[in-house]
Amino acid sequence: MYFLYNLMLWLASPLLIPWLAYRALRGRLAGLGQRLGFLSLSESLAATPCVWLHAVSLGEVKAASVLVEELKSRVPGIRIVMTTSTRTGWEEARRRLAPEEVLFPPLDLKGVCRRFLRKIRPNALVVLETELWPNLFREVKRCGAILFVANGRISDRAFPRYRSSRWLWRRVLSLPDVLFAQTPGDAERFLALGAPAEKVRVAGNFKFAFRPAAAPIVETLRAMVQASAAGPVLVAGSTMPGEETYLLATFRELAQEFPHLWMILAPRHPERFSEVTEEIRRMEIPLQRRSELQGRTMVPLPGVLLLDSIGELGDVYQLATVAFVGGTLVPTGGHNVLEPAYFGRPIVIGPSMKNFREIEYKFLEDTGVGQIPRVSGVRTGAIAQVQNAGNLTATLRFLFRNSDFSCRLGEAAQELVKKNASGASMVAEELGKLLTGKDSSSIQDQERLAQAVMGAGEIQ
Repeated sequence: MYFLYNLMLWLASPLLIPWLAYRALRGRLAGLGQRLGFLSLSESLAATPCVWLHAVSLGEVKAASVLVEELKSRVPGIRIVMTTSTRTGWEEARRRLAPEEVLFPPLDLKGVCRRFLRKIRPNALVVLETELWPNLFREVKRCGAILFVANGRISDRAFPRYRSSRWLWRRVLSLPDVLFAQTPGDAERFLALGAPAEKVRVAGNFKFAFRPAAAPIVETLRAMVQASAAGPVLVAGSTMPGEETYLLATFRELAQEFPHLWMILAPRHPERFSEVTEEIRRMEIPLQRRSELQGRTMVPLPGVLLLDSIGELGDVYQLATVAFVGGTLVPTGGHNVLEPAYFGRPIVIGPSMKNFREIEYKFLEDTGVGQIPRVSGVRTGAIAQVQNAGNLTATLRFLFRNSDFSCRLGEAAQELVKKNASGASMVAEELGKLLTGKDSSSIQDQERLAQAVMGAGEIQ
């Protein structure tokens, strides 16, 4: 099985290597040296008992931060190394951990994985969601480390692909010590792919347990709101191509009724900041870019602040009268609604939430908040979901004008987050037991095994 997998990688390498080099030269693939296993960690760091967390992108990094805190409280002195595949995830991780503890992950090539592991010498690897890497998983277990899959999920779209190659995944899924699935449905899918039943557990989605990273800009923006008497404040986060057009049209219509309306607009991808800036200017809407703020800049009202920064949106949501979460009015699958919910903000989304189906179901369950009157095509639970851009304006207008309803909607969202925040604790507790030797071999035993294997010059 591994022979066939590695043969396919070897056959693809004449195309893969030039493609990686091209992307690196164009600045689209950061950390190529680290991805090839060439690290420059000091020996003192490499020798410290270590847990390696892999979180593929920004959302997983934020979720993993809760697990980091839980592990540090349970295993004093433990060192955390985090890898992430994207630039935005890497920058967020560096805000939460020491820079030398944040890396880009190795390519799933046997020799590369061995070099990477030889440098880090982890006592455990925790991989979030569906980052299933055959060579890495096998080499981790061969060096004597613990292997967890946490927050595991397999989407509706991905499951048929995994099932068609079950011959590969059956072996891969036998390697983790524990596989924590988000939902019973995810657990069933892992079992259908061949994961041993005794290793699969349902721990919930511990993205619910995250805590937004503090952003100093929030107090500056709060002071600007107060000084300018701005309000209502619409925070539109993680917007995707096409959504800004709808939001800006909605903004212009609502500004006629709310002359102090302020929208904080945060496109999902940094490379689109200039494009969105130009669109706002074409519509002749007063604009302030976050990157150009100086001191206590007065807010032009009604107007838009473009949040052209990374890692600040989560904390900025607390300023919202209403939060709109992007990727939902256009068919891109949605983005995470948990950040505004953490602060108890009323949330509006569009119909596209296929990437967060479990969260969507939970937030749309009846919470007793009631429906928005005289606005068709809107579902409410702990969130308001509009079916198209046409009823977005009416929904925002109602929420701006009815603070009691908005407060109940926000409180329902916040309560839902609190009720579902135990998954990270379950994973940390189980890993803590294994690392401290209460239920398994001790850290020292694992270190001796890893050093014996790696000291021979190569993991067998």
